[in-house]
Amino acid sequence: MENAKVLGNIGLSETESRVYLAALELGESLRKTLADKASIKRPTLYYEVLPSLLGKGLLTETVRGKRRYLVAQDIQPFLEAKRLQIEEAEQLIPQLRALLATASTRPKLLLFEGVEGIKKVWFDHLVQRKPILELVGIEDIHPELQNYLRKYYILERVKRKIPEKMLISGPTVAGIFHVKSDPYELREVKTIDKSLFPVPLSCDIYGDNVSFTLHRKGSEMIGLIIRSKEIATTMRSIFDYVWQSAVGK
Repeated sequence: MENAKVLGNIGLSETESRVYLAALELGESLRKTLADKASIKRPTLYYEVLPSLLGKGLLTETVRGKRRYLVAQDIQPFLEAKRLQIEEAEQLIPQLRALLATASTRPKLLLFEGVEGIKKVWFDHLVQRKPILELVGIEDIHPELQNYLRKYYILERVKRKIPEKMLISGPTVAGIFHVKSDPYELREVKTIDKSLFPVPLSCDIYGDNVSFTLHRKGSEMIGLIIRSKEIATTMRSIFDYVWQSAVGK
């Protein structure tokens, strides 16, 4: 189920995921065998799923004698193609933002809910490609979000060469994190006294955007993005003021 969920996140439908995973297990199979293994009807496999998976390069068909066999392929080329598509789309961001700015009405507040919603807020940091100023308490971050930060967000931020300054309220060690200044991860860290300045969320300032996320385990997961130059300037001024008196870590 977890594998199917991950495949769904990269664009495969539920049925496509089941068929691809079944093909991986079988190694080589006839169409009927694959349909039975994936628990789907043969017409669905023949006319809907196979054309899609063959087109994506995730399955190939070989002929031996009078029989046609289906074989699952390595997913890496498919992922590379998706990555290139994303990079090409990102080149359009300045043009699309210009169009958005000329619209008669444009969203200034974006609200997200749940763990996946929090991930979308943090992904916006990566899309904007602006230096990040973060005011945060790292205690009790939801375990799934810890994994997202460690296995994807931090690596992707470094890959995109996005520097980050962090003001941490409270401990710098929590869960899987031991957060400290690290030139290789483009991160500078300072701490503030939790008793004087409690921060039970994260506030990030990046470009003309400010995001807030409630991400603690056991609490309601909510993320908010505010797109406003004035608000971002104000929050950046507050961050810089506190930064001057904070302790390096």
